[in-house]
Amino acid sequence: MSEEEDLELLALQRQLDDAFQTTRPRPAFEDELWLRMQARRPIMTRLREGVAGLVGGIWEAPALPSGAIAIALIVLLGAGIFTLGRLHPGGAGSATSGLSNQDGAGKNFGPNVSPEYGPLPVPAFGTAPGPPQALDRQAVFQGPVTLTWTGHLDVSAASLPVFRYQEPAQSDADRFAASLGARPSTEAVQGGLGLYAGKDFTLVVIGTVAQPAREPSFNLSELKSISSPSADPLALATAYLSARHLMPTWPYQTEVQTTAGTVRVRFLRSFDVPSQGQVALVDGAGNRYGIEVDIATGGRGAFETGPLPMSLASAGYPIITPDQAVRSALASSAPPTGSPSYPAVRLTTAEIVYTLVWAGDHSFYEPAFLFSGTFTYQGTAYVKRVLVPAVDPSLLTH
Repeated sequence: MSEEEDLELLALQRQLDDAFQTTRPRPAFEDELWLRMQARRPIMTRLREGVAGLVGGIWEAPALPSGAIAIALIVLLGAGIFTLGRLHPGGAGSATSGLSNQDGAGKNFGPNVSPEYGPLPVPAFGTAPGPPQALDRQAVFQGPVTLTWTGHLDVSAASLPVFRYQEPAQSDADRFAASLGARPSTEAVQGGLGLYAGKDFTLVVIGTVAQPAREPSFNLSELKSISSPSADPLALATAYLSARHLMPTWPYQTEVQTTAGTVRVRFLRSFDVPSQGQVALVDGAGNRYGIEVDIATGGRGAFETGPLPMSLASAGYPIITPDQAVRSALASSAPPTGSPSYPAVRLTTAEIVYTLVWAGDHSFYEPAFLFSGTFTYQGTAYVKRVLVPAVDPSLLTH
């Protein structure tokens, strides 16, 4: 191990120590640490190799070695779990009625009928990005701008389904892990639903994160490489997921990104919505996400993360008109007078999307309008995004 690598590990350890000493990591701490870990392949390789040497012991006994616990803690931190007080696993709330197949169509109660779930929580847009968001290729401008609308938005639907899931408990995480052939660890991991070990892999299952919103998810570290008939990254990522029966059951589009030492393959999630077709899932910053497979080029193993398989119930909710959506988007424009000169941005496109909204012992995927426009500011090309809740404001709680 080189002196430079020793210093780098010590720096990461200091950051972890700082995070545990506070009730809330500093803004963007999680994504910065995550990206540094992912970009520095030698560190991840050494960590994986350290755990790989103990795989035999893991498989023979449920208890995980301390090295695996350290990796699990880092994975949890990178996923934003140590936003203390924000994670709400389990819960004794009312059960979700009428569970449907994943992403199934729901009941349409029409604009004049009280929807089944009552008032919905307001989505939190523009929040600090988590790890998958930071991988977006476009530079997203977060500062104030002066907005105009030059596009065309034509949506004929008067209502759209809202999807709801019940927060999983530890027993649900145990069943999911067992389906992969993993056994629970006797060690407890703060903030997670469960820590597990399988043959040649470790698994962490976490519950919903409130801010920035993230649904229950799995983080699986492959300790050995898998054979693939093709060197194509998408084929290799598919082989990893298929071997663990983790291929998405929902509609998706794929994206492959190559960075220093790592190939990232993302299966970007969509919902099948009547009259709208496939509608993308985005986070609070408007970035698409789903299941991600990170493969170290020239290294061993892979890292897989994505939403936990869950059943969804759905119910129809009335939505605002396209004109109302445009007015709401422009309302976020910076004041035109009496203020500094802000970049002028023309919003040229808009689409219906879905975004996750935390609600305690259950959470929702709610429809929204995503407006966007590209512009150049101080020599750099940016995209500006504006998210507007689609559900009628009378049915949103503030």
